[in-house]
Formats: sequence, structure tokens, C-alpha cells
Amino acid sequence: MNKEILREIGLNASEIEVYLDLVKHPDSLASEIAKRIQISRTYIYDSIKNLIAKGLITYVIKNNRKYFKALELKKLLEYLDEKAIHLQNQKKQVKELISELNSFKKPKQEKPVVEVLEGEEGLKTVLNDIVRTGKQAVGWGHTTKIRDHIPEWFLERYLKERDKKKINVKQLYAGEGKRLISKRTKFKKLPEEFSSPVTFGAYGDKVIIFFWSETPIVIRIRKKEIAESFEKHFDFLWKKIKG
Repeated sequence: MNKEILREIGLNASEIEVYLDLVKHPDSLASEIAKRIQISRTYIYDSIKNLIAKGLITYVIKNNRKYFKALELKKLLEYLDEKAIHLQNQKKQVKELISELNSFKKPKQEKPVVEVLEGEEGLKTVLNDIVRTGKQAVGWGHTTKIRDHIPEWFLERYLKERDKKKINVKQLYAGEGKRLISKRTKFKKLPEEFSSPVTFGAYGDKVIIFFWSETPIVIRIRKKEIAESFEKHFDFLWKKIKG
């Protein structure tokens, strides 16, 4: 017998044993129930009280003594129907409460998510994310420093995947060296005074800052408004600099 279903509809362990016993042995005294299922009378009386409240059992009085019995078994379904109606009413009340509470809430300002990525794996994480995001990327600063920290095979695969997904890149570069050239990358050269050990960039809803130290560090900030503002400033500089 699957007693678990009775637990799931709201009966506790003692109530289940008392109810099933009364199905088998109608017109029983509490003492007789306690003896058969070996539960203390305290629990028996509590369970009987709860089962009566749930409409599953009743009693008759004979010679000033209460004899208990289970009501017809369809009462289990009626009990479930009543629970369903009660739950629907509760659901309606909770919806009304949520609506009322929402009127008190102030618009939530999404905080920027700031991450610090280090070393070769940190750089790979950023490049893979650019490909995964599939949005245009922009940047200015050194474009060759990354070759000092990432294997050539990885960079070639990155450029191939970027071209395959038609991800355009605009780069304002400073300094000399072998740049990451692809058919979807456009370059404009910055004056030498803008050469520094830092590269700035943006893609999708993220801004990235590369610090080219012995162990490179990338600070990645995820916030749509910040990334959009960065790209506006970049576009302004891009238009000002002759290609």
C-alpha cells in the first residue's frame, strides 16, 4: 500500500495509521486503536481530533463512550477538493499581496559585475567570450602584447572563429609589432604618446581593461550602460583619427 500519498495530501504519520486502522476496524474506542497500532494515547487523541477536523472520520456515543470510524472513502477526494479550493483562494490572496508589495518597491538599479582575470587562462577566457557573445568589439592601446602570453595556435583559432561568426572589430592601436589581423578587423594608428602598458576594449555589455605586466591582468566590467558609453567615446575618437 502506498501510504506516502496520504502524507503528500496532508496527513502526518500518526493520522495515517489511525485512519487506516479505522478503515479496517470501524466503531473502535481510542484505547483499542492505540493498542492495535501501538501509539500512545496522547498521539491517538491528537490524530483523531485532526482527522475529524479534516472530515475523514466521525464517532458515535454508546454508553457514554466514543466509538470512532472512518467515513466513506470518497471523503478522501472531497478532502482534496476542499484543499484545492483553499489553495486557489490562498493563491489569489498572495497575488494581491505581491501586487501591493510591488507598489512599495523602488526600481532596482543593477550593479555592475566586476571580475579580475589573470594570466594566460584569463586572456583566453576574454577571447572565447568575445566569440561566444558574437557582438562587435572595439579597443584601443597595444594590440601586440597579447602574443607574448597566448600560443599562436590559439590566436589563429580565435581569429578564424571570429571571422566565421562575422564579428567586426575596430582597433585604435599604438606601438609596433604583429597585430591580430583578420578580414573583419579595421585599424587606425594612434600617436606614439598614447602608447602604454594598458589596453581598453568593449564588446556586448562588457568593458575590458588589459594590464600588460609579467602576469597579465584583465578587469572585466559587465554593465550595459557602461559598455554603451565606452563605445560612444570610442566612435568619437575613431571618427577624429584619420585611417
